[in-house]
Amino acid sequence: MSKSNYRKRLFNFGRVFFPGDKSKIIPDEIRFQPLGNHVGNVKRLAKLWDLEDEESRSRIIRGIELHDMAKPQTFKLLANTNKKGKFQKYIYSFSGHRFSAKDIKYRKLAEENNSEYQQSWVETLAIGHHKYSVRELTEDIYHLKKNPEYENILEKEPLAYAKELYILEMCDQIEAELACYVCGDEQHGDERTFMEYSLKQDEGNRNKEINIYYLDPYPFEEPEIKLKFNYWSWCLSNLLEKEKNNLHKLYNDEKYQALGKKLDSLIKKWWKDLDVNPKISTKQAIIKPYPSQQENIDIQNKDCKYWYRKLTEPIDDKTSSEKIFIPNSMQEEVFNKITNEEHPACIVKAPTGKGKLEAILFPALVKNLRLISPLPAKSLLQDHQQRIEKYLKRFSQLYPQREFSLVIDTGSEMKRYVYINGNKEKSRVSNPRRHLYKGDIILTTLDKFLYRYFSFGEPNKNFVFSLRINGKIDNRETLICFDEAHSYENLAFTNFKSLIDSLYEVGRSLVLMTATMPKEIVEQFDYLADDIIDYVDNPENAAKLNLSQHHRSFKWISDITRDQENPKEFQTNFTKIILEQWQAKPNIKIIAVVETVQDAAAIYQNVKEQLNLDTKIEDNYLFLYHGRIAEQLRPEIYQKLKERDSQNKKYILITTSAIEVGCDLNSETLISQICPPENLIQRVGRCNRNGKVKDAKVIVVGDRISAYINTLDELGWDKYQQALKKLTTFETDRILDCIYRQQHIDDYRAVELFSMLHDYVYSADLTCEPIHRKGLIPTRSWTPSVTLVYDDGTCGENLNKMPKITVGIDRLIIKSDKSNLYAGIDVYERYYDIETYQWKTKDLSWGLAYQKNILVKINNSESGAFFGEENKKEYPYNRELGFVDLPGVFIAISSKETENRLLYQTGEHKAIIHYVKPLTDSKN
Repeated sequence: MSKSNYRKRLFNFGRVFFPGDKSKIIPDEIRFQPLGNHVGNVKRLAKLWDLEDEESRSRIIRGIELHDMAKPQTFKLLANTNKKGKFQKYIYSFSGHRFSAKDIKYRKLAEENNSEYQQSWVETLAIGHHKYSVRELTEDIYHLKKNPEYENILEKEPLAYAKELYILEMCDQIEAELACYVCGDEQHGDERTFMEYSLKQDEGNRNKEINIYYLDPYPFEEPEIKLKFNYWSWCLSNLLEKEKNNLHKLYNDEKYQALGKKLDSLIKKWWKDLDVNPKISTKQAIIKPYPSQQENIDIQNKDCKYWYRKLTEPIDDKTSSEKIFIPNSMQEEVFNKITNEEHPACIVKAPTGKGKLEAILFPALVKNLRLISPLPAKSLLQDHQQRIEKYLKRFSQLYPQREFSLVIDTGSEMKRYVYINGNKEKSRVSNPRRHLYKGDIILTTLDKFLYRYFSFGEPNKNFVFSLRINGKIDNRETLICFDEAHSYENLAFTNFKSLIDSLYEVGRSLVLMTATMPKEIVEQFDYLADDIIDYVDNPENAAKLNLSQHHRSFKWISDITRDQENPKEFQTNFTKIILEQWQAKPNIKIIAVVETVQDAAAIYQNVKEQLNLDTKIEDNYLFLYHGRIAEQLRPEIYQKLKERDSQNKKYILITTSAIEVGCDLNSETLISQICPPENLIQRVGRCNRNGKVKDAKVIVVGDRISAYINTLDELGWDKYQQALKKLTTFETDRILDCIYRQQHIDDYRAVELFSMLHDYVYSADLTCEPIHRKGLIPTRSWTPSVTLVYDDGTCGENLNKMPKITVGIDRLIIKSDKSNLYAGIDVYERYYDIETYQWKTKDLSWGLAYQKNILVKINNSESGAFFGEENKKEYPYNRELGFVDLPGVFIAISSKETENRLLYQTGEHKAIIHYVKPLTDSKN
């Protein structure tokens, strides 16, 4: 071959496959898909995409034609290593190829018109593929808007570019995953969570000439699509012995980078030495929807009762005793609204224990909506997960082979669960924490939902959160349901209202569910005034739910006082009340609720001691649950408690408001420290929940509401006292009438901040980018949170295994009497190392607290971390009780008018951090 021909022979590879054992130093075979075959397949998928806007389709196709044009110049093969630095497998790379995409036609046109060149829409699409970050998308959209033609497109549909880029990437990824399966590299074809789709081979068709793959959801216009996959093969058995020995030597010497370069050079030499292309192999595949996807659900002929019956029928022998669910009138009304309206938006008011979760879940499943449910507290998530999992298993039985998924996103936990044919399956996603809202049901908290709404998290793909929340993808709508919508106050409510306003304005499907939302708060959402499904304040509707059956006797013990300086007497009296109820009827279910962690822990210890209980036994019936028990242990405690509750076994639960809202427990006796009326109604909702306990009791203890949770003024408190004194049985209506919420005044700073973040993410206003870069988004308070962990020396450096909680940073300020000073406490900040793709720690540095992931580590005495601190006591961590006391770590120093400042100092190292000061002093 002449030198000129040698230089011209390009590496026209679209993808590279390594069939067989990936760990072999010398692979048996390497397969190369021609670039033209890959691009042709991706274009075919885009042409058949179910898309009404043909101009949009044309831009996507032209972007596909450009997106891989620089692959031949950038191809290389690399050796990949594991976390320990050992050889794992070979990979290929076209790094940087997207930046060389050029819209030659558009560039020539600009040159002919003597106009300044501005990057075209399709060139921007081509360069943008492989990335889906808010930083890149907003910058791209900002520059596209400078072109009047593109500005007009984006004014009509602000997410037009984002949607087109997403479709381009989905066509690219569907083809890539299918190519891996067809060309013998199934391991590389593992599901990508950025993708909206799941591919699965028809097992009955395996090993046939044309394999069939089911795609879910199915976004194409034709009922099935046949694609051809071509590849060239290089068998490495023909390598010279000298070359084989060189590869083995590099491996044995652990020179893995050189190993990759050596195999890369051998591939390129083999290719360039060929006079003609090697023989091409061809395989075909058909993609089609699951058979059940082709069946249109006839909602008109399969009404609410039908679906409730179907979704609550026994799954197996274990559930054969469960009662088939007959919907109540509230559930029927909600079902009909969601299934019949294109973009439903409403408030649902219904008492506790009346099936609000099922009311929203069932129609969402039937209508094939993506349901996102932001909850007010993490404690609700596991309860909802258990109930939803049962229904997803049943629904997956109705649609065989289809995959249904549940995503849990709290920040500390980000997992995705898959259900097929009535079973919980192992997800094919290699990293289950990286889910990116790819799910039929997404459970999260308001805090995390706000972060996702503004595209925080997952640096390279974070805009997919915003698209899945705010944009219609592939003809699938999203329904967002805010359960326990009454739970937000102050700054949290300001953010909550801004979020609801924003979602409503762009036509999102919305449901606000509540049992006790005051009229003053309902009026904040005046645009929903004509869409309230009310089974609380509407007497006719309330009567339909047979509320009278929930009989509970009531007693207020008002002569017990809690002295903040000496709470022991209160703890002793509260313990006595619990034991009196237990001894009167030893096999009942008791929930006792107090306001502080210190009281809950002390009462728990008192009960445990006086009943002489061993809480480690399998049949333990005494439980402590509060927000400062380690995050890893709380789900385990709740699971055991829920099992006893569902089996109608006795238990005593000592808790705080951490378990107050929404949890599906059904005690026979509720003992509660006195609290605001809205909280009391929620707590009573965990007593005789199903109305089947004849002698259920509610006992309220205490002479006044703690100041830091009180929502009543003097007149309101007098009215509340009078109502409590008159009750002999608990009457929800009377307590509802006592709820009072002072007129809400928005924190103007939070409103402005929300607006700026929204303008940046959804309108590409780059003047607001600095706010986003700071990561500044206070969800419930301007006070930032820190992670507190206890290191007993048994977990190595694995922070995920250490007991941990999240607390406000102001709770860790050193007291004036220094009573909360402990030895062996270190403060770090965590950061993500983009070079190693790992989280690392470093000493706390100066600066804005919101930009830091602050970690406070409590060490035990055996770790050797107490050197020079012999005068300080060791922190008394108890796994069973949790982080009852909080350590003092920071010194509050002189603050500016608008910000608080804290000093951390250890040895010669010190750091000052600052954060925004609340408009009013915190009640805490």
